[in-house]
Amino acid sequence: MNREFESALMASYPAIYRSLEPRFSGGCLFECDDGWYRIIDALSRKLEVESWRSHLVAIEVRETLGSLRFRLRGEVTDAVDNWLTEAARLSQRTCERCGQPATLRGHEDGRVRTLCPTCATAMGYVVE
Repeated sequence: MNREFESALMASYPAIYRSLEPRFSGGCLFECDDGWYRIIDALSRKLEVESWRSHLVAIEVRETLGSLRFRLRGEVTDAVDNWLTEAARLSQRTCERCGQPATLRGHEDGRVRTLCPTCATAMGYVVE
């Protein structure tokens, strides 16, 4: 994710992201493309409120197999679990790069990503 979006999320939701660190030296805090920014922002808004109550913190935000994955530390209530599930489902229909409607696409090297037809073509992913 670009640094401007990362900075906006970190500034807007300081409680939930207070422990978030890059997994790799020089890496991104949010390991996904910009197309999922709105999904992450909406989820973060809910998690921020919960974080103040239960000391919940995000320890990883990334793309895995074409889906958004949040790893949290703290008490994950049923409501939080439902929010995470819904965000993952929404990410599976939203282009990782541009935010347009999308589907899971495969690449000849075995990678999979959720991409719209335009982004899939530009990146060499299978477009059906």
